[in-house]
Amino acid sequence: MSLKSEIKIYIPVFSSAAQSKEFSLKGENPGVGGTEFIAIKLAIEIAKLCPDLDVVLVSESKIQIKDFFVQQLVFENPRDFFRFCLPERQSLIISCVSLLRKVDPDLIKNIKNKLICWSHHPFDVYLREITDQVDLEHIVCVGVYQFYSNKSSKSNIYHIQNIFGSSSLEKLSLEKESNCQNINIVSLGALIPGKSFVEVAKAWNQLKKQIPGVKLHVIGSASTYGSKLEFDLVPASPDYAKEILKYIPENDIQNGEVIFHGNLGEEKFDIIKQCDLAILNPTGFTEAFPASPLECMACGVPVIASDDYGMSDCMRFFPELVINGHQNIAERAEWLLEDPLRYRELQQRSISVAQWFASQKDQIITRWIRLIEAVAEGKTQELRLDPVMPFYGSKTVLIYRRDIRPKLAKLNSYRREIMGHLEKFRSS
Repeated sequence: MSLKSEIKIYIPVFSSAAQSKEFSLKGENPGVGGTEFIAIKLAIEIAKLCPDLDVVLVSESKIQIKDFFVQQLVFENPRDFFRFCLPERQSLIISCVSLLRKVDPDLIKNIKNKLICWSHHPFDVYLREITDQVDLEHIVCVGVYQFYSNKSSKSNIYHIQNIFGSSSLEKLSLEKESNCQNINIVSLGALIPGKSFVEVAKAWNQLKKQIPGVKLHVIGSASTYGSKLEFDLVPASPDYAKEILKYIPENDIQNGEVIFHGNLGEEKFDIIKQCDLAILNPTGFTEAFPASPLECMACGVPVIASDDYGMSDCMRFFPELVINGHQNIAERAEWLLEDPLRYRELQQRSISVAQWFASQKDQIITRWIRLIEAVAEGKTQELRLDPVMPFYGSKTVLIYRRDIRPKLAKLNSYRREIMGHLEKFRSS
């Protein structure tokens, strides 16, 4: 690698949820949001691969990292950190969009030539807001669909997939066969509206009818993203918990048919491995490159999920298991379980897909190093980092969501504003 060792690479991670967790070189996500976890993981991996580089994690308090040393700096908030970076000439910053929202646009303008903006959302509204004010020079997207959803002529945009690796792949044996008796289903994800668990809840009654004796294990809570507003019976905000309880009776929770495990770290894999199938985000909404389907696949657990938005990166390989909302969840689950040989094939395919994504780690880090080198040397004009996998889905829908829908929303906003003025004029 030709990068000068005096260049410092700052990766800010201001996350209250990460402060109480411990991270490690080979460890799984200990129970924080995927964006925070992957940022810490990236810092560790770059520091490991390129020991001559100064990789520095930045947060409001020191992050616990076991079995590997990464330099760390502590700042009270992102604004103080970005002010600190202004005079530092030999430095690069890899920052997610959610942090940049907390920083004055004028400050971002002054460091934009050494800033790599890291987007983790499809049709990233906050990224659009920032690029309306600052001409960002370098943007990284993590998913294939997400890349095209955020692609514009304003900035250099690159695709670098998130790192995925699971210890489950190293010690997996396919001894489990499903026989439609004592079926266990797992659902992973933060219990927030964007992860669409309520769609799984809507299918619960039909699942019980079509798969007698089924149990649903729910891993995740509102605290995954630092929220402390949790309901007693369901680990979500009171409003969202009440919405879930419209479809999952309290009795089913109390008698153990539906088990809310809350926010878990590596211990979640003990539960996943005992399950026959997973039902994940049925709409795909908000997903850029989710780890949860790959975590289940790595355990040999077939996944029923949407193939829209970022879910398409892995669900494109499972057209038989694709859903759109809650309507056909029970039908897909019954179909998956009724033929043991077909079930085994989908188990094997799941493991193969997870292995392929895990095998990409080295080239992912190399892509990051290529980008860092190009930004440091001012040679990004020559750099192309497009997705390797082809676009999946409807390009017409993509164009509508990306280019037309925001304009319609703006027109509707203007219309409401004009109608409000007319109403005031009439009443005066």
